[in-house]
Amino acid sequence: MKVPLLNDNDLKALLAQPLVAKLGTVSRDGSVRITPIWFGDQADGSILMNTFEDSATVRNLRRDANCSLLIDSRDYPYIGVHYWGTATVEGPEDDVEGIARLFAPYRGDVDTAREYAKTLIGWGTRVYVRFRPQRQTTWDFRG
Repeated sequence: MKVPLLNDNDLKALLAQPLVAKLGTVSRDGSVRITPIWFGDQADGSILMNTFEDSATVRNLRRDANCSLLIDSRDYPYIGVHYWGTATVEGPEDDVEGIARLFAPYRGDVDTAREYAKTLIGWGTRVYVRFRPQRQTTWDFRG
């Protein structure tokens, strides 16, 4: 038996939801680190995220850009996508307006997300992570 795959429209709808993605990177010792992270898909097919510059995730990606990204539904029946690809760390650093646009679906609106971005920046420098998928697999347990 083979689990059905998501069609393109359902995949687009999944990526438009404010879900917590799981970003897998490789640590210096070869172990895998899984980081929960907010995301937004981009018109160019990349997936944009934002995190602290001094995080283990950023250190791992600067050393080894190979990574994977899992995005799946919260509730049964589950749907999801697992991507393999590479990611780069990008600026601009501490981009309040850009972070606000990226986080607005999670925080409810741009104004609330802007205040949250300012709080995060107060805790440490924020940078973007741009994931570029090279291959993927999807699943659809809705039957």
